[in-house]
Amino acid sequence: RSSDLFTCISAILVWLRIISGFSIGQFHESYFGLGLYLFEFAIFLTLGQRAWQAWRARDELRVEFEAAREMQHRMVAPPGDIPGFKIDSVYQPAKQVGGDFFRVTPEGGGSVLIVMGDVSGKGLSAAMTVSAVVGALRSIPPVSPAWILNALNCGLTGQLQGGFVTCCVARIKPDGTVTIANAGHLSPYRSGVELEVAPGLPLGISAGVEYQEANFQLFPGETLTFLSDGVVEARNASGELFGFDRTLRIVNAGAEEIARAATQFGQQDDITVLTLK
Repeated sequence: RSSDLFTCISAILVWLRIISGFSIGQFHESYFGLGLYLFEFAIFLTLGQRAWQAWRARDELRVEFEAAREMQHRMVAPPGDIPGFKIDSVYQPAKQVGGDFFRVTPEGGGSVLIVMGDVSGKGLSAAMTVSAVVGALRSIPPVSPAWILNALNCGLTGQLQGGFVTCCVARIKPDGTVTIANAGHLSPYRSGVELEVAPGLPLGISAGVEYQEANFQLFPGETLTFLSDGVVEARNASGELFGFDRTLRIVNAGAEEIARAATQFGQQDDITVLTLK
């Protein structure tokens, strides 16, 4: 080990201080000087080895992050065309991988189910929770939004080590009937007006929570806009938040424009925007 090597060389150097030196032809060098050269060379080799190991570790970590990022983008891929609806989305993690997620699922009878959420924290830990939530959503049958939140909450409680997940679930029928249940997530906007939806407790905190539903009517041409808090919590260089007032002024601008405005203001967290018309 490197520590044993340094201990051995240090002992040798102490002994070499006592010895006068040696000569080779006209060349004279002290044993202490030679030992010092050897010691420096050993340090060079050890530091080089550590640098190589650190570089390999960083390279392996980079590859793992890239694989995780690609997998996450597949899980939250932009929705395809759904008859009767126009849907746009932007998913922009603050780091290589993020804690935001959304899922758009076409259902029988022409309905569509929208799920958007945000895992507390960032990085790989949050991304792993996202994978678990999205995997669970794929296996849940077409039940009510409140039932979906209740099921997710039961599965996540006690598994997040003090963390939590905010989530909003909405089912939109072809006639424009909207049923929404919310677990601590930002309420969606209907054509620029925030919907009055009971906030609910975020998922993963208490298993005894029962989530409530609210019903609204979406008329042809109106838009539902779902946001993650990375939009309102964008912060500029002077520490000013993007905030709800700025968000309200641009909420009808479309997913790309909303995300761009928050990013240019100063992205601090994952930014996700989804609009449905």
